[in-house]
Amino acid sequence: MEKGNKIISFIKAHPIIFNMCLIVVAFFVVCYAALYALDLFTEHGKTLKVPDVRNLQLADAVNVLHRAGFNCEVTDSLYNDRYNLGAVVEQSPKANADAKSKRTIYVSVNYSTPRTITLPNLADYSERQGLSMLQGLGFNSVEVSYVPSPYKGLIIDVLVDGKQMEPGTKVLPSVGIELRVGDGNGVPDSIASGEDDFIDPYAEDSDDIFL
Repeated sequence: MEKGNKIISFIKAHPIIFNMCLIVVAFFVVCYAALYALDLFTEHGKTLKVPDVRNLQLADAVNVLHRAGFNCEVTDSLYNDRYNLGAVVEQSPKANADAKSKRTIYVSVNYSTPRTITLPNLADYSERQGLSMLQGLGFNSVEVSYVPSPYKGLIIDVLVDGKQMEPGTKVLPSVGIELRVGDGNGVPDSIASGEDDFIDPYAEDSDDIFL
């Protein structure tokens, strides 16, 4: 009883100190309550395994992720001939990663229709220019063959899967492209076309030409 009276007397004698003590205690109580509520809200320490949805159709991938406790968002569309059309190609976070419930899983989806590339006109381009252009457009199977031609290193013809196609034709990026390049060992066209009419000025039968 006497101890209680001393505390009351101290509070009455030093109200400012008492109020400061109350403020400090209240501050720590509020901080603890806020951290506890934050842990409950964010489910601190609770994670789920991200399922592998690659090569699943987008609708199926969304259902799998939702059932596993995640959201799904498409971030990009691209073409990859190793995956089915309309299927998920990439995902982030990756499969089997630890993530919190309701986390958004970002996916990239393969085009639902095959992507085509317009065949460029490469006539009279150099071999290096042609290869660079085709690879830059996305063709992944390009070969070079050499044919007789006086124009060494220049592209003479382009074959698509062994067939000639007009520039501007739309083809799949997976087709086989063959660049037929001149080897520099052919006969010039002007000489080849006029071979039958060529007269040797030093032949015996051509003396009258210089009369």
